[in-house]
Amino acid sequence: MKTLLSLGSLVLALIPAAAMAQQPEICQRVEFSAQVLERFPNIRAACLDVISRDGQQFAVVTAGLVRTTARRMVVRVKLPDGTRSDPIGINIGRNDRVNVNGRMTPIADVATGQDLTAYIHVTDPGIALASESTGPIEFTPVTGEPEPEPAVAAAEPAPEMPKTATRLPLAGTIGLVLLALGAGLAIVRRRARA
Repeated sequence: MKTLLSLGSLVLALIPAAAMAQQPEICQRVEFSAQVLERFPNIRAACLDVISRDGQQFAVVTAGLVRTTARRMVVRVKLPDGTRSDPIGINIGRNDRVNVNGRMTPIADVATGQDLTAYIHVTDPGIALASESTGPIEFTPVTGEPEPEPAVAAAEPAPEMPKTATRLPLAGTIGLVLLALGAGLAIVRRRARA
């Protein structure tokens, strides 16, 4: 029994160590600004790597695509425990290609639910999608407000059909039916008398 308890304690002690080993050491050492930590409190846990471009540092994270429009994508940063951050909007270009599950994919081919590689600026609360661009990374500032849900357009009433018909043809048709019925009854009466 003592052996099982000791073995269980050892396993429980190794779980946090294994979780820490999965996080690159650079993610633990990087100096995130207070503004970034305020906007992304779990950035150290979500961080997969830290890259430098044009003298600036970016934490590499995985973000699940929530929805997209022609100029904007909304993503949720993936955390190690399986939860996701609040929705974050990212500005995009029509011809951009982004990293989806390790492959560069045109924006038009990206689908809701796919995981994208994103960069979070280390000192300014901003986010950008990993792309093929070799120039400076253009990141979208992230405010403290969650990304609003898209407005649902009110359904427009169906256009009114033109009023070209009147009830006169209906009255005429009913009149013709009654005349034919009367004529038929007259014929039946004459035959009955004869």
